[in-house]
Amino acid sequence: MLENQLFRIVCGALTLASVSFGDVVIPSGTKVACRLEQTISSATADQGQPVQLSVTENVKINDTVVIAQGSACVGTVVLASAKRSMGRSGKLDFSIDKVRIGDGESLPLRYTMQKKEGEGKGLSTGVMTAGAAVLFWPAAPFFLMRKGKDVTINKGIVLEVFTDAEHTLKTAKSAAPVQIASAAAIPAGEISSVTIGSDIPDAEVEIDGGFIGNTPSTAKLPPGLHKITVRSGANIWSRDLNVQPGAMVNVKATLKK
Repeated sequence: MLENQLFRIVCGALTLASVSFGDVVIPSGTKVACRLEQTISSATADQGQPVQLSVTENVKINDTVVIAQGSACVGTVVLASAKRSMGRSGKLDFSIDKVRIGDGESLPLRYTMQKKEGEGKGLSTGVMTAGAAVLFWPAAPFFLMRKGKDVTINKGIVLEVFTDAEHTLKTAKSAAPVQIASAAAIPAGEISSVTIGSDIPDAEVEIDGGFIGNTPSTAKLPPGLHKITVRSGANIWSRDLNVQPGAMVNVKATLKK
């Protein structure tokens, strides 16, 4: 009985409040390099479909990594038209809308360092027609206009974009063992240990929508259904896990395609 009481006290103390935080501000206009993680063709793309990109290098503010290399960027196909008769070329363009940052939030993006007064990018503006800077071209170039042909934008192209809003990032100065606060009211014998690994090391782990760390991570969970999500760049793995009382579970996410 005493052991169970001590366990509940310790679990109750190990909440997010026990981690010390410091404020880091990501200024609007912070540069981010994004790599396209799929090949897109006007022959097969549909307007509105998602586009997968990832950050090519760490973004730092005062030596603090605020956007990690490999973080997911979200884009959208904004123009897609296959080649037509009479030698009319296909049309293709996509937007880069937001990037996942260090505290698990998403930050909107734009295509120029300075935001012009009254300017609003929105989903109607694609990176090519907006003239975003291309930092790296894949081996085979893409063509926005090629008579009688479909347009292909190849995987691997890197574009320079910029954050479209200022954001205050909460960064942990010291790491605490991962605990779920609701576990405090659960008897010690019913708490389960779940270890999450992945085939791509150092992937981000979320449980029930909250970021808990990078693989491999171990979480103490109360019994019941929990949603586990593992991310590495554009690769995402997600499963619902029904945790039994007192279980020790090992989960390995397969991210490589």
